Amino acid sequence: MIQDFVRFSSFAFVRCAALASAWTVAAIAVAGCAESTLVARSTGNASADAAVTEATTTTDSGAADALAVEAVAADGLAIDALADGAVGDDAVAAETVIDAAVAEVAPTVCTADELKKCNDGLACTQDDCTVVAGSGAICGWTLKKDTCLIGGGCQLKGGAKPGDACVQCVPESATATWSAAPDGSACDDGDLCTWQGKCAQKQCKSLTVPCDDGKSCTADLCDPSKGCTYPVEVGKACDDGSACTSGDFCIPDGSCGGNPLGCDDKNPCTTDSCLPAKGCTQTDNADGCSDGDACTDSDKCKQGGCAAGSVSNCDDGNTCTLDFCEKASGCYHLPLQSPCCTGQTSICDDNNPCTNDDCDPKTSGCAHTNNTAACNDNNACTATDLCTGGQCAGAKKTCDDKSVCTSDACDPAKGCLFTPAGSAPCDDGNACTKADVCAAGVCKGAGQCACTPTFASQAIKFNSILIGLGGNPGEGIDLDDNPKTCAPKTNCSAGINNALGALAGLANGPLDKSVKDGAVSFVLEFKDFKQGPVNLALYPAKLDATNVTCDSTKATCNFVVDAKTIDPQLCKPTIALPGTLAGNLVNAGGKGSNFPIAIPLQPGVNLLVTIYGARLIGNATLIGSTVTGFEGILSGSVPKATLLAAIEALPEEGLPLPKDALKSILDTAVENDIDSDGNGSLDAASLALKVKGGPGKIVGTY
Repeated sequence: MIQDFVRFSSFAFVRCAALASAWTVAAIAVAGCAESTLVARSTGNASADAAVTEATTTTDSGAADALAVEAVAADGLAIDALADGAVGDDAVAAETVIDAAVAEVAPTVCTADELKKCNDGLACTQDDCTVVAGSGAICGWTLKKDTCLIGGGCQLKGGAKPGDACVQCVPESATATWSAAPDGSACDDGDLCTWQGKCAQKQCKSLTVPCDDGKSCTADLCDPSKGCTYPVEVGKACDDGSACTSGDFCIPDGSCGGNPLGCDDKNPCTTDSCLPAKGCTQTDNADGCSDGDACTDSDKCKQGGCAAGSVSNCDDGNTCTLDFCEKASGCYHLPLQSPCCTGQTSICDDNNPCTNDDCDPKTSGCAHTNNTAACNDNNACTATDLCTGGQCAGAKKTCDDKSVCTSDACDPAKGCLFTPAGSAPCDDGNACTKADVCAAGVCKGAGQCACTPTFASQAIKFNSILIGLGGNPGEGIDLDDNPKTCAPKTNCSAGINNALGALAGLANGPLDKSVKDGAVSFVLEFKDFKQGPVNLALYPAKLDATNVTCDSTKATCNFVVDAKTIDPQLCKPTIALPGTLAGNLVNAGGKGSNFPIAIPLQPGVNLLVTIYGARLIGNATLIGSTVTGFEGILSGSVPKATLLAAIEALPEEGLPLPKDALKSILDTAVENDIDSDGNGSLDAASLALKVKGGPGKIVGTY
């Protein structure tokens, strides 16, 4: 007979749920339905409602199969009889009544609106709806697999009780109450400084997160709400791994740097350098030197010592002097006691540089022989003056300035003269001007170019720009073309110049970030790119508005370049780098190639300098005649006075070190190694930038 109750409940809206219709079923519970949610609709029969409550409580405890089934039929106690264990004819009669009831209340499908009204708003229940004759739409709910409904809230299997990671929803144990998680279950204690948590006796046991970034200049800390943090310990003693520095300390970018080691052995016959792996090295050179003997010339270094050169020639060409040499002081020229001389003047001197004057000391007789010596005829309109036949004369100088705006002439006292010649028509060589005429000896035209430059189809965007580390191969170039000099002296070799390499530890971190985010951006244009002479140009650039999200490390992006780096009249780049291409080797730039750059020291703090005499040496990656990549060194010099002025112009706030400390470091650690203005004195410090990039395209200006 229990099967009939199961059948009776099968058309109800939920398995193991109670059905209320013309029959008011107080509760139905069958074996195997423990923990199911029981729902009933009562017609108002108090005793039936009480039975529902009892049934729900009992099935929650898992004793469904022990619960007596109780129902109140419309005609009395037919179902009671069955529940009380009626047998025989009474049981048959009760079953007949139930069968009739089942037929009477056979369910039909609910409408969409009726089903919508059955939504209980809980994600962990399956909402059902059944229409029963005489009772209308009846809602039912079934708990979904691997979920719990605890305290009116849904929990997924394994979901932890707030504040107690090892008390969880375990549907296999209970669906209406929290259960202890099995030992070994994964748990999260909410502490970002722990991980791999596992439950053990209702407690979440976790391992400590190993916070170690492997860097000596950071403190390895952990914040329970943030996790591992690695603040830089500025000023902390460290080891940068280089034998060429001392007093190493941590700097703001998290790296370790030190003061350059002094390797100068005060021996001019050794080249002093420093190798990071070995330290100071001294290599014998063959430079010029002084052996301390004033009577030798062209002394030269040999095997680390200074070897004497040739004996000094103290002959002054004056027959009236006695010439000799003293080791300590050099040549002397004493008056010669001779009848041919009056003091140090020959009695035979005819004051003609084009004759050799000889005197016979026995007779005091004179002889004058013509020579072919260089001379000066005191005529500014001649050149390459030479003695001929005892007379000084030169070739006529050509005075022609190739200008139609001047009259050309020559004055023996003043030389060539170019006098303005009125206002004749002329050509100033600038296609952007019109009606060119001579004015004050200069050809000038009216108007100014509205320049629309034409760019080459090939360009390289520098995706990496870093200051070279010292003056060694791969970190810089021989900027002054003198293999005997290099910088910084404490860390250089092979004639490499990079005096400002000392800035690398301070600036490379911010510089690399600025290049990646576009704050520092350069594009190299390849004009007439073919084997032999080439023309390159360097431009500050930014992504064109048509592709502002383009990643130049992965694609060929369009760029616009700074219009201020294009001459508005000549339509030519102001940062031109003329040079050559030999195979894959590019060698370009030199005197007159200057460009400005902002070297970041900290976010928002930039050292604004101009690099003079820029040279670019590197290898182009070629596919046929198409440039697809470039890697090399962009080098130049910065006058030290200009550099110190740039530091002085920095704001006080945001610097990695105080201004005075920065200036002191540059003043003591950075040496002038370049003659930037050609006056023979070293007035500037070299700077080498390691650059690397891929293809880009210039599409306009900004």
